[in-house]
Amino acid sequence: MNDALAAETVPAVDGRRARRDRNRENVVDALLALYSEGHLRPSLDLVAERSGVSHRSVFRYFEDLDELDRVAIERFMERCVPLLEVPVLGKGTLQSRIERLVDQRIALHEKTAAVARVARMRAPTHPVLAENLVTNRALLRSQVAAHFAAEFTALGPAAAIAASALTSMETIDLMMADDDRDAVRSALVSGLTRLLTTKDD
Repeated sequence: MNDALAAETVPAVDGRRARRDRNRENVVDALLALYSEGHLRPSLDLVAERSGVSHRSVFRYFEDLDELDRVAIERFMERCVPLLEVPVLGKGTLQSRIERLVDQRIALHEKTAAVARVARMRAPTHPVLAENLVTNRALLRSQVAAHFAAEFTALGPAAAIAASALTSMETIDLMMADDDRDAVRSALVSGLTRLLTTKDD
């Protein structure tokens, strides 16, 4: 291949790759948008229409809809990593720590609830998604353990289990189904305060 032909071929290949990557991103973004609108299992027709990519092209980029689900959820969770951090972990008064954790959990729920529901629904048949859920739950539990370490030393492991359950995404999702944000926040703060207040407080 002479230099002139190589110069023409490389941009063409790069252009096709860029177009393929862009279309793949469009499909993933379309699926995540549909999840956020409450479509837990959107059809291929709906995904194709929303993304502007043909049915045939969708299956050029993804082996099947299950793989598309997995890629979309993994991509979404990568984007949400900053939301997983609890500000000033373990520092401050009990009340300030409770309020910071509750605010972080509610903010996390607001951004991730729709996709998290899909992940939980798909997990029994998706080992990667199941592992991701286990990892995320372990992270949230470890944050609770560190944030209230002094209280758990006094109250014992049962308090740690109860606090983790009360502030889990699943619990908050159930609460948000029936009550508004302010009511849920108040209930979580009140519940944690009752649970974690020791005789010395």
